[in-house]
Amino acid sequence: MPSLTLFARLALLCTGATLAACAPFGARPAFDGAAPAADDAYLAGRNHHLARRYDEARAAYQAALQMAPAHVNARNGLATLYAEQREFATAIALWRALTESLTMSSGPGKAYLFSNLGQAHFLNAEYDDALVALEKACLLDPLNHRSWQLLGETLRKLGQEERAQQMLSQADALRAHDLRADYAAAGSQSQVAAIDRALKAPAREEAGWSQVQLLVGADGMLELRRAPPPAGPSAPARLPEPAPAPATPGRDAPLLALVEMRNGNGVSGMARSLARQVGTGGLKVTRLSNQKGFGVRQTRIEYEAAYREGAERLASRFGSAQLQEVPSCAPANVRVVLGRDVAHRGFALRPAAAVGDAAAPVLALNKAH
Repeated sequence: MPSLTLFARLALLCTGATLAACAPFGARPAFDGAAPAADDAYLAGRNHHLARRYDEARAAYQAALQMAPAHVNARNGLATLYAEQREFATAIALWRALTESLTMSSGPGKAYLFSNLGQAHFLNAEYDDALVALEKACLLDPLNHRSWQLLGETLRKLGQEERAQQMLSQADALRAHDLRADYAAAGSQSQVAAIDRALKAPAREEAGWSQVQLLVGADGMLELRRAPPPAGPSAPARLPEPAPAPATPGRDAPLLALVEMRNGNGVSGMARSLARQVGTGGLKVTRLSNQKGFGVRQTRIEYEAAYREGAERLASRFGSAQLQEVPSCAPANVRVVLGRDVAHRGFALRPAAAVGDAAAPVLALNKAH
């Protein structure tokens, strides 16, 4: 079987990692040996959670934990519930307790707990803490594209653009290639040494995280290697630069912002339809969502301060949309909240002006909603 490379020759796809509004992120239905009654309570909580009955979900998770305080799924579900309601401090405390005893021998099955902890820190703008948790998630499960995506986005927030691009490229490649299936098809004889070692590594003695290094081989593959902490700072390992993607008509504009489309008027399918029109001119839609209650009267465009240009260009296509600067639109950079002012069939965006066109109309309102 030919050796696989983890670098896809594709343009960067910053799909973002989202806190799912309809289901717990990272939730897994596997049980941890707790009493059947606790498992039943957890399942009831999960079903309530999926149906957005949050009070009932919280009560069921807490009931499970009263019967089995160490029930991992119930604790993870409860933490997820708090995070979705932006009670990040409470969620982070729960995930910290879930991860504090994990080590490299815990295996990939526990990596999602670090990934969830890292995402909660990210959404709470605690990027240094997010970085630590996400690096551990990638160490435990180096084949999980979601953790690499989150790690790349965190590095970008910390201003480490070069490293961010490397991690995002890693995530892209893992999405493009089912390396686990390739490994199985090869009869456990993968030609990719680093992946082979990561999947087949036997349990070892407990060791501190500081003794584990994530290194990049000459072939661009990732390796987990144990070594003493370095005596002094050293140059970070560098990934080989991926080959540039061939130019594609309509997709060669520089990326201005990642966009979330939120349906705030209740017109079925409108966010998805407009998302197809928005994804041009340097803007990329990475998430669709619904506004609770669908009671938004006028369309507004929320944006992080660094992405005002992209927000203004998008506002010019709606005509009457309000611009509103917000502290965070994570996991996107700009959020379009569709209002009833556009809730009529046949509504379409104005054509996108070319990036850099100084004559493009700009709407610079910043009214309170």
